[in-house]
Amino acid sequence: MAVKSVRLFTDNSLNLLLGGQLKYIDIAYQTYGRLNAEKSNAVLICHALTGDAEPYIEPRQAGSEQKGWWQNFMGAGLALDTDHYFFICSNVLGGCKGSTGPSSINPSTNKPYGSQFPAITIQDIVKAEKALLDELQIPHLHAVIGGSFGGMQATQWAVDYPDRVARVVNLCSSLYFSAEAIGFNHVMRQAIVTDPNFNNGDYYADKAPEQGLAVARMLGMLTYRTDIQLNKAFGRAQKQSPEYFGDYFQVESYLSYQGKKFLDRFDANSYLHLTRALDLYDPAMNYNNDIKKALSRIKARYTLVAVANDQLFKTPDMHKSKQLLQETGVQLDYHEFYSDFGHDAFLVEYELFESMIRKGLL
Repeated sequence: MAVKSVRLFTDNSLNLLLGGQLKYIDIAYQTYGRLNAEKSNAVLICHALTGDAEPYIEPRQAGSEQKGWWQNFMGAGLALDTDHYFFICSNVLGGCKGSTGPSSINPSTNKPYGSQFPAITIQDIVKAEKALLDELQIPHLHAVIGGSFGGMQATQWAVDYPDRVARVVNLCSSLYFSAEAIGFNHVMRQAIVTDPNFNNGDYYADKAPEQGLAVARMLGMLTYRTDIQLNKAFGRAQKQSPEYFGDYFQVESYLSYQGKKFLDRFDANSYLHLTRALDLYDPAMNYNNDIKKALSRIKARYTLVAVANDQLFKTPDMHKSKQLLQETGVQLDYHEFYSDFGHDAFLVEYELFESMIRKGLL
């Protein structure tokens, strides 16, 4: 199925939390399953940082089919059961896979936004998602589910629109990004903005800052996995033709490959804006910076899943989030376990997550 697209905010602008406005916003989205007559089985899927609107891609040709980022989780009878639920997933505002972002054409200049794209927050992204659901005439969500960056969106949905969300399933995401995690994002952004081709974000008519974006992706990959998984996969194995200051070890070759592969599907400016949205996320930004006031608005049953050896959203942050949710009266189901895949477990460890997703959606 081709990704769908809708243009929103054609009459009124989206007022952004940090100032500024956006108008004529395109949102790319995909749907799966069927909406029932009562419109009571809709589930919004919120993707992770570099995801898109296609968690599942219909197989085309055996052996060469593309796969979605939750391909093994979705389908008839699976945890994301398309026989039972109607799923909607959209590319986030600020992204680069069909939704309006820095690489989109600015209607005021007829050129890519580039450096003129305004700062966005998770709250702005959620407003755009709500506008999409309003356009689709879906008044209530059976659940909102997301991992990592998507888990933050799911939380904000329950805070901002408590009467529209019955369940939240947050996989591997705390209520705040830690100082260490912000530090990782800072280093990744510096790799991009110091690339000679960055040109303050206005690089679309020339060479893109590919070297910086590739380095950023390599660092990001190290936070998504664990030392256990990397040791199992590569250990200290060397390449057959090693480069002394290049790809000498197999793990280095793997990271270089991931960095280059990333260039085919992501935009550097989107990476800058979305990682900063991660850093800035605070559920209480619209509620006088009172976190308990914000969380007390949640009426949804809330499932929070933590990976104990997650190197990005670490257990102290997950435990603090659990405590805050409980203290504010949220009906919480909390799960925690180990995985060699660390933060990326929610994308690949179907057997570990299946029962928790099923229960969270009941």
